[in-house]
Amino acid sequence: MNNVSIDAVGGLLPLAVSLLYLPRTVRALGWFYGAIFGLSMLVSTHFSFCDSHAVHVAPGVILLCVALWLPRARGRNMEVPAAAIFTLAFIAGFPVDVYLGYVCVAANGTARVGGAGLSDGLIVGPASLALVHLGVYYFCELDERGKVPLGDFLKTHFAVTRPTVGRPASTIAEPS
Repeated sequence: MNNVSIDAVGGLLPLAVSLLYLPRTVRALGWFYGAIFGLSMLVSTHFSFCDSHAVHVAPGVILLCVALWLPRARGRNMEVPAAAIFTLAFIAGFPVDVYLGYVCVAANGTARVGGAGLSDGLIVGPASLALVHLGVYYFCELDERGKVPLGDFLKTHFAVTRPTVGRPASTIAEPS
């Protein structure tokens, strides 16, 4: 058993970002995708392992991504932002990484979760899936609408709350 330390940049910062986007993520997914997320966490837990150099977390959340992307080509699942994919992929991998850091043998007795900083697999994997998700959704919207303003598209995918893109400011209800 090791001591586990969580790196500020490679572990705590993406955890904070994931927790920030979690409410929007939960609202964007239904019960079906919640069940698939649970299944993807089981895949991550079962197929992850460690060797003498590192912990290898299997990205089970790819199962969820494929389940979202296939119906997206037919005009469904339009409300799932790229930030939600980062959030789900990080939340699926973080506990597995912490657990394996605890039980696997570390050279000096201390395992560092997210120890490689911004180049750690705990960040690179979810960020890569979020970028692929962004590409899939952008080209689906481009196919459906013909022209998609990139700025508005990015706002909808990375806003903490669901943005009101495309509506004039006069139609947004303001408290009196």
